[in-house]
Amino acid sequence: MPARTQSAGTSLADFMRAANDELTKFERRERDFRKKDRDERAKEMQLPIEKYDAEDLRVRKLSPIHRKA
Repeated sequence: MPARTQSAGTSLADFMRAANDELTKFERRERDFRKKDRDERAKEMQLPIEKYDAEDLRVRKLSPIHRKA
């Protein structure tokens, strides 16, 4: 009986690892798609495209109108 429980635990751990890997891949593809879509819409509307730093966080460049003197 304990062998079966250990086997089930291993199966569950493998399943959870695989599910987590798939979710990570999906989130990466979704993030890339959103960035591409956002940049395409900004280009269509002739808006400045936002720059991203290494952590993929938005770093907005202020236009001359919005800069504080």
